[in-house]
Amino acid sequence: MSTLAGTQSPLTRGGSSPDLDGGGPGRTSVADRVVEKVAAQAVAEVDNATGTPRHLLGVSLGSTTEDTRALVDATVDGGLVTVRVEMAVAWPNSVRHVTRQVREHVTRKVEELTDLRVAEVDIEVGDLLTGAREPARAE
Repeated sequence: MSTLAGTQSPLTRGGSSPDLDGGGPGRTSVADRVVEKVAAQAVAEVDNATGTPRHLLGVSLGSTTEDTRALVDATVDGGLVTVRVEMAVAWPNSVRHVTRQVREHVTRKVEELTDLRVAEVDIEVGDLLTGAREPARAE
């Protein structure tokens, strides 16, 4: 679902009229996929956060690298956005610390660039990025 930015609604940030928001009369809509792209880029901007490969029938399609994009799903409802992120954290960083930074940065960037209010950012850490993909051997 997309939203109409600039409409007068209790959910719209600032409550300004369409005449003031977009530089003239008319409406601006923001599609879910736009919010998803903004959020995915925001995740990529956080140190020690990366994405996870896509899955098909439970099978991973690739491996996790520093360049893997986070999987993001966003839903825009009126002036509110909910975001779901599937990502990985680089070893040996604190998952709690990195996900807190991701949540704050995603919220800030989405609100700044779309003028929508982020209601929540749910994060699933599905992998841990280590330097080597082979299991370590005890000697």
